Amino acid sequence: MDRQILQKILEAGVRAPSGDNTQPWRFETANEYTQLDLFNLPEKDDSYYNYEQVASYVAHGAVIENIKIAARVLGFNAQVELFPNQTNTDHVARIKFIQTTPEPDPLYEAIFNRYTNRFPYERQELSGEDIENISNSVKSIADINAYFVHKPEAIKKLAKVLMVNDRIVFERRDIHRFLFDKIRWNTAQITSTNDGMPVDTLGLIAVEKLFFPLMRFWWLVNAANYLGLSHIIGLKCWNNCRKASLLGQITANRADKHGFVNAGSAMQRVWLEATKQGLAFQPIIGLPLLIYRSRQNALQALSDKHREIVEQSAKSISELFEIDQTETLIVGFRIGKGRSVSTRTQRMNASID
Repeated sequence: MDRQILQKILEAGVRAPSGDNTQPWRFETANEYTQLDLFNLPEKDDSYYNYEQVASYVAHGAVIENIKIAARVLGFNAQVELFPNQTNTDHVARIKFIQTTPEPDPLYEAIFNRYTNRFPYERQELSGEDIENISNSVKSIADINAYFVHKPEAIKKLAKVLMVNDRIVFERRDIHRFLFDKIRWNTAQITSTNDGMPVDTLGLIAVEKLFFPLMRFWWLVNAANYLGLSHIIGLKCWNNCRKASLLGQITANRADKHGFVNAGSAMQRVWLEATKQGLAFQPIIGLPLLIYRSRQNALQALSDKHREIVEQSAKSISELFEIDQTETLIVGFRIGKGRSVSTRTQRMNASID
């Protein structure tokens, strides 16, 4: 393979989303650029959500999906072997490129146009064809199921469930710390790190921008919670979700690292299809990840109240989406018509040495 072609494939790969834009990946090339090895970097994401590296594996699934799409457009078939080294779970994938005839892919341009839109959406019905295309986008991925709700009454019920994650973020000091460590407040911070989330991507209105910097201070947030701050933040999430045109949930039949990577690939395909249709997209992954921890009996650090909230949320989500209890919730999302966002997250250099 030509080195420049692999460079283009990598540039598409790293446009994948990751938790708070931590970008927990590293690449190695071999065999004259016909082999690419993808590694997880656990130290990049030490958040409470990333239990057993689930969030990072989801991000790697999105990276792999981008690579497969870009390779196909550039004339290569990407053959992916997940976790080729049984003794090293950080070795996520080995990708071998076989030259073939270039094929256009309607999702390719969406890789570079995709972004998280956290602003409120304009509630409008999607056409049956649009919903079908979003649903069909994930059918080729093994052991993955995708569920979608578009009726207003069902969306309103789900919005009440999904709002609890944002409450917990501002009621748990460790989760709050991780979030604010990843916020980039000015251009100098953005360009010096090329990771994290610029504050202008957080969906804040003008009034919120005035007060949000003060929320960096846990002592202030903790005190304000007695006056209902976390509940107000939860209500904003509720309002955003209830205005969505579509709420979705991706589940895996197998609750292991293969299932998490495949779920990330599915999430990315849904996201790219929504982007292609000109729709806004926001992943809702925090609550499903807490639910996963709950199923692994790993929520001991949470209060009894928070554990009860997570367990009840798991039950409600499964009932409202009609999900079988044997499936593992991995990532949710909202889709709708949203305003364009000018500020985007940055990516670190993906150049080949």
